[in-house]
Amino acid sequence: MPRTPYLIRPAQPRDAAAWERLREQLWEGDDHCGEIAAYFDGEAEEPNEVLLALDAAGVAVAHIELSLREDVEGLVGVRTGYIEGLFVETSHRASGVTQQLLRAAEAWSREQGCAAFASDRDDRVIVHARYARQPA
Repeated sequence: MPRTPYLIRPAQPRDAAAWERLREQLWEGDDHCGEIAAYFDGEAEEPNEVLLALDAAGVAVAHIELSLREDVEGLVGVRTGYIEGLFVETSHRASGVTQQLLRAAEAWSREQGCAAFASDRDDRVIVHARYARQPA
């Protein structure tokens, strides 16, 4: 699939159904509706930010959920931008959308004053090794 530019932007209340659809594909069976409502009401502890990727038709095809943490293994006490979840619809994988989401997530983390950027996978913490050395 050729690389396609996507519009990356924060989720808005009007995106609740699209975000729920994407979340359900990532985490089946959770109370997404309640969690999404809590997020938009400002009552959720996390995520702190949700970014959506919209295709050329304006359809949300991917999302990334981000939190601010200071309890990441190996980074305790360090303000860290943390990926809680990332999902890309199958038909948009290998299109460049994941890289666009990650770059936008890194930028958001820097705006929040984070000194590190990380996530986990298979019970391993993955720290972006060059994050702190990259220009803002």
